[in-house]
Formats: sequence, C-alpha cells, structure tokens
Amino acid sequence: MYIKEASEQTGATQRAIRLYESIGLLNVRRAGKYRVYSEQNINLIMLIKEAQTLGISLSDLSRLKADDEDFDWKLVSDFLIEKQKSVEKEIEVLEVKKRRIESYRISINKCNQALDSDL
Repeated sequence: MYIKEASEQTGATQRAIRLYESIGLLNVRRAGKYRVYSEQNINLIMLIKEAQTLGISLSDLSRLKADDEDFDWKLVSDFLIEKQKSVEKEIEVLEVKKRRIESYRISINKCNQALDSDL
C-alpha cells in the first residue's frame, strides 16, 4: 500500500510517517518513486503512535532500535520499567500537591467562614 493508505489505516499523518522514515524508525520498500508499506510497517507505525501516547519520544524510540529492522526488546523492556518508575514518582508528587491544595482550600474556607460570621 502507498503512504495515503498507510496514513488512513494508522491515523498517522503522511508527514509523520515520512518523519519516522527519515529518522530511521521505519524502513520502507520503494517501487520507483513510491513508498510501498507492508503490514509490518503499518504495525510499527501504530506501535510508534502508541508509544508517543505514553510519553515516549521519537528520540527514545530511535535509541531502542537494535538494527534497521527491529527493536532491541530487552532494551525496550528495561526502558519501560524505568518509564513506569518515573510515572509512579510523578503520581507521588501530584498526590502531595493535591493534598496541599486541599489543605489550603480548607484553610481558606475556614477564614471565609470566620469573616462571614463577623459580619
């Protein structure tokens, strides 16, 4: 299939697909001046898009490539473990912020009630 069909099937823009190819994430067979996308290419484009939704950058993905054809899946697994730890740490930080905001909100409400009762 050609790039237009690949774009429609994966939801990636044609520009994004060309970018994936230009940075070495995607190796596409050519027939003359046209790129011809295989089912493997389609699956890889969808994998790249999913990784991006998880906050994984294209440069991260480039570093995880073992060779021109596939990822180093051991490296990917280790990377995902580290990414999960990072997300868990972000959640902890956000929970602390949430508790602080709630505490401030309660304090402000108490002050407002005291002011209202003085009137």
